[in-house]
Amino acid sequence: MKTEHSSNDLALLERRNIPIQRYRKGPGIRETVLLVAPTVTIQGYQYLVDFGNSNPTRFHRVNKNKECSCGAPYCEAIEAVRLYLQSGGARAPDPEGMPPCPICGSKTFRDRDWNGKYTKELGWRCAKGGLRHFLDAKAERIKKRLAENPWLIPPAPGYPGVRRDELMTWEECEAINRKIFIETGYEPTA
Repeated sequence: MKTEHSSNDLALLERRNIPIQRYRKGPGIRETVLLVAPTVTIQGYQYLVDFGNSNPTRFHRVNKNKECSCGAPYCEAIEAVRLYLQSGGARAPDPEGMPPCPICGSKTFRDRDWNGKYTKELGWRCAKGGLRHFLDAKAERIKKRLAENPWLIPPAPGYPGVRRDELMTWEECEAINRKIFIETGYEPTA
């Protein structure tokens, strides 16, 4: 157990006791930089973030899907809204008029249980078709996006990539193996 100061500790203690020298006599000039926090207010169904006169893009509008009007994916306004909400700020109201059902055109109602965790899409139910129409519409969107992007692994320089239609199911692989076994006379169970 160590009971006395080492030479390094003593040197530190001596340095701490040396008074700070002033190069100039008289009162010092202290410059203060005021950091103005952005103000967040609710405007309709969005948050209006005001960065003040010093910022060239003063006003930003952030919606409930964490998208800013400036188009930047990691805008400072989104972070300002997050801090505003964490400190107990009021939440913007949800849009009252939900769009009509894309399957049958009837009225839709919000269903928070089906909000997209990763896609941040609002969940809803149809007045006529219920949850089935929501799931059908979501499946159609997924099919459309898959058709627009057929790549499982996109091509890169020196690599041709892998398309989704190039993959085989286990049934297709089994049929090909069975055909090869019959042609070569190989019996895997023998």
